[in-house]
Amino acid sequence: MLLGALIDAGAKVSAIQQTLNMIPAHFPRCKSIELRAVEVKRHGFRSCKAELTIAEEVEETKAHELIRAIKEINNSTSLSDRAKSFANNAIRLLTEVESSLHGVEMSGTDLHETGSADTLADVLGTATGFDALHLFEGKIYSCPVAVGSGTVTFSHGTVSVPAPAVLEIARRHHIPIFGGPANGELATPTGVSILASLVDEFVTAPPPITPDTVGYGTGTRELANAPNVLRLIIGQSDQHEQQFDRDSVQIVETNLDDVSGEVVGISMQRILDAGAKDVWVTSAQFKKNRPGYVLHALCSLGDLAKISRVIMTETGTLGVRYQPWERFILRREIVIIKLELNGGSFDVRVKVARTRLGELVRIKPEFEDVDSISRTTSLPAREVSNLVLEKARRELKSNDD
Repeated sequence: MLLGALIDAGAKVSAIQQTLNMIPAHFPRCKSIELRAVEVKRHGFRSCKAELTIAEEVEETKAHELIRAIKEINNSTSLSDRAKSFANNAIRLLTEVESSLHGVEMSGTDLHETGSADTLADVLGTATGFDALHLFEGKIYSCPVAVGSGTVTFSHGTVSVPAPAVLEIARRHHIPIFGGPANGELATPTGVSILASLVDEFVTAPPPITPDTVGYGTGTRELANAPNVLRLIIGQSDQHEQQFDRDSVQIVETNLDDVSGEVVGISMQRILDAGAKDVWVTSAQFKKNRPGYVLHALCSLGDLAKISRVIMTETGTLGVRYQPWERFILRREIVIIKLELNGGSFDVRVKVARTRLGELVRIKPEFEDVDSISRTTSLPAREVSNLVLEKARRELKSNDD
């Protein structure tokens, strides 16, 4: 499906075929391979289906054979270093996970569905398509992965969706997954290993870009209630936005109209102790003219359930609401500034914030350290803070120069 989307977005079938032609020379069980792009419709939407016609012998493939083949092909192609690295990482991840799940060494791992030339074609075709469209030069995002539902039957029997290899790859690389939107297997081990090796960041909402090209790729299946297509969006981000990092957080909220200020205060501390990034309250007016609070907490996706439980346990609220937020953030680090003052020497922690380009935006001394020095020297905290800022600016400017 990704290969089809790349072709639909402008990657030449002939360029991809040139790379695929190397597979028979380095993967003996494959005798020939041919790529064809076919326009099809899924629920009325036009999309591109990448059809592979492969002649190969039916035999077991060892994991190390697939790794050897991808290395030899990489050495023979003119693909970019980034494309070669992606292809190697995708195949190695796939084989390592299969070996781990079977509890055997790589040399003894038999690959079944993933041991065919089709796997090499998917990975190498994707590498060539991304190279041809210069996509490795940008940042690659993906939404969370729909894995389907129900069961899937393969060489090891019938198992629940997602298949064990899909789940293990998602676990190792922190890939967010969700069930549905259709019954059956929607994410394969090869597909997820490609995403794990390709994507820079998984986001719950598309980043702000101006779309230039959109490609639609489809698979063989026709889903009952949704078009079975993969959409590839290529675009340009705002130049100013490139100065910042991005991350995804969850905002968790609940209304409180029957708890005391003491309970709210201790609840906020417990929420922070549980790993929330921030917590705050706002005043509000609720039904029956009751004054109260809205409690808000920011947390990572992995901490959502834990933070929700702490909020409900500590405040007694009957439920919380949550939604994903995307953020622009500055890069932050803590540096130690040595301050000589009134005959004493003090270490002060200073938080330094910069853009992705390294531009210094903010310097802020840790107030606890400033307060401690103020008490020791009997100088006002404001004066100590100014002295720390002056020295921090000089040292950071000297380091930048």
